[in-house]
Amino acid sequence: MRASLTASLMLTAALLAGCDAAPAETEHVEVVQPSVRSKAVQLVSDELRYRFPGVVRATERAVPAFLHGGVLRERHVVRGQRVEQGEPLATLHNPAMAPAFVAAEARVRELDASLSRLGRDVERARTLRERNLSAEEELDRLRSEREALVQAREQALAQRDETQAQLEELTLRAPFAAEVTDLDAEPGDFVAAGQPIMRLAGVAEREVAIRVPANLAARLELGQAASVSPTFDAQRLAGEIVHIGRAGESMAPIIISISNDGAPALGEAVRVQLEIVAREVTRVPLAAVVDPAGSAPYVLALNDDDTVRRVPVTPGRLAGGWVTVNGEGLAPGDGVVTAGQGRLEEGMRVRVLP
Repeated sequence: MRASLTASLMLTAALLAGCDAAPAETEHVEVVQPSVRSKAVQLVSDELRYRFPGVVRATERAVPAFLHGGVLRERHVVRGQRVEQGEPLATLHNPAMAPAFVAAEARVRELDASLSRLGRDVERARTLRERNLSAEEELDRLRSEREALVQAREQALAQRDETQAQLEELTLRAPFAAEVTDLDAEPGDFVAAGQPIMRLAGVAEREVAIRVPANLAARLELGQAASVSPTFDAQRLAGEIVHIGRAGESMAPIIISISNDGAPALGEAVRVQLEIVAREVTRVPLAAVVDPAGSAPYVLALNDDDTVRRVPVTPGRLAGGWVTVNGEGLAPGDGVVTAGQGRLEEGMRVRVLP
């Protein structure tokens, strides 16, 4: 028993001696830097989009009317009919027009006959004068009378042409290729001079008329692009501003021209989108904004030594995965962390992945 106790004590002493003889070892722990991805802050021109309601209409429009009053004798077209340029639209009856033309034409024929007779008298008097058988005064008188008759005939011709034109005006004709959109008078109605008979809409081109605030109209330019889409359709048509009206302090009329190919029907309601370049703004990827919908959104910006700093921001308009932001200490070209923000703290050094 004593021998066993002695052996145990000797073994314990040997082990303790061995431990004291072993060299001390120090454990080195390597700090691993978090890996992140980043993108540079951009400075871009902000584009503001405005939408306005409008109605499609024809670029060429007309409201035909007669120059004189009378009874509408006949209407040659119906609502919705397409007409070509020069095609008859309606005929007016005015009992004073035809007799006036007949009288003017008769007056011209009368003066032609008188002028022919007087011409022969002048030739006869000239021949007699050459033979010294008549006085010079007689020849001068006949020549003056013939000159006055020529002037009277010119006036009569002008009167005849005028009455003929008025007679032709009793038939309305289409000023251009168009569609009859409305009828304002029926055959048998008495119409006054200038009273609308029908309404025409040209078939060549289409346009949209809108009204915008005066301060916005001042920032628009002729030839500027616009987007037109039907109210209940996703289709978009390219348009161009062709007219900017004056408004003072009120709304200004704006006209947008659109292609006739695939254009909405006349009178259809559409929406016009205008894009206006505004001031330059700073934007970052949406993924770089931490808690964008919260009360204190921020981004983690990278310093030159790859440490991160927290920059509070105010998010703005989102477009194409980028969001405009307002934040002090954030400049164009600065890197912002777009992936790996969850485990980062202020001042930590990170490894930026390519």
